[in-house]
Amino acid sequence: MTVRPAVLSDAPAVGAVHVQAWKDAYRGLVPDSVLDGRSVEDCTAMWERGISRGGVWVGLVDDQVAGFVAVGPSREPDAEFELYAIYVLASSYSTGLGYEMAKAALAGQKDVVLWVFEENPRARRFYERLGFRTDGNVKTETLDGVELREIRYRLAA
Repeated sequence: MTVRPAVLSDAPAVGAVHVQAWKDAYRGLVPDSVLDGRSVEDCTAMWERGISRGGVWVGLVDDQVAGFVAVGPSREPDAEFELYAIYVLASSYSTGLGYEMAKAALAGQKDVVLWVFEENPRARRFYERLGFRTDGNVKTETLDGVELREIRYRLAA
């Protein structure tokens, strides 16, 4: 496996991973209409913009993008840095790819926050293994009429 900063030509693969990883991770939690309505084309366009700004890393397995992570300045006023997204294809679960991507993307950061669906125990265990802890902040996101509670995790120096 290889972890490296994403380049613009990775956008289609990142978009495809994003769509598939959402379906794998969120089926049964997020409404099917939301999952089935996601398109690789829309995600590719979004990741072309994201990769152009920087802060996106990809994880490769057999020279194919199998995961990605996006990080940058926090959108929260009480934190410095944020882990915006980290997704790995189900075929790469439990291989260490997510850990290696997070380690590369978060290197040197001392105050990092992230938001995760409360009902996503797999992701929560992953973040806790990285040293993140819940900090008591919660919010609700509504997707196609379904309210989903998100909790914030923080990694402090």
